[in-house]
Amino acid sequence: MSDPVDVLAALDVEPQRHLGYLIRRAQQRHVATWARVASTETTSVQYAILAVLDRRGEASQRELCDEVDLDRSTVADLLARMERRGLVTRRRAAGDARRNVVTLTATGLGERRRLRPLVEQVQRELAEGMDADEVATLERALRTLLTGRD
Repeated sequence: MSDPVDVLAALDVEPQRHLGYLIRRAQQRHVATWARVASTETTSVQYAILAVLDRRGEASQRELCDEVDLDRSTVADLLARMERRGLVTRRRAAGDARRNVVTLTATGLGERRRLRPLVEQVQRELAEGMDADEVATLERALRTLLTGRD
C-alpha cells in the first residue's frame, strides 16, 4: 500500500496537477462506470436527451442543443441513432419546415425509466469516498467552471 504522503506528492507533478488532466480522468471514470452500471447501448448524453424530452414533452433540435450544451451536428447525429433505435421521433414543425420537433416514443420513455435508478447508482459510485458537503462543493465548482458563476 502506498504511503498517503507519497500519493499526495505525486498529485503535485505534471500532468496530474492540471485541471484539464483531472477533468479528463474524471470523465474516463464516468464513462467506464456508466458502461458497467447503466448501459453500453444508451450513452449518458443520450440519457440526457431522454430526460429533457421526458420533462418537456417535446423540443426542437435547437432547444435540445441548448439544454444539453452540444452543437447542432452532434445532436443531429445522436438523434438519428436514437431514432433508429426507436427511442425518439422527429417531425417537421408545422409552419416551419426548417425546424425539427423531437418527441419520446414509448420505447424511449421505457428506456428513460429503466435507466433512472441506474443513473443514480452511477452518481453514488462516482461520489464514493466523498461526504455530502464534498459532493456539493464539487458540483458548485464544476458549475462555476462551466458557467463562470454559481
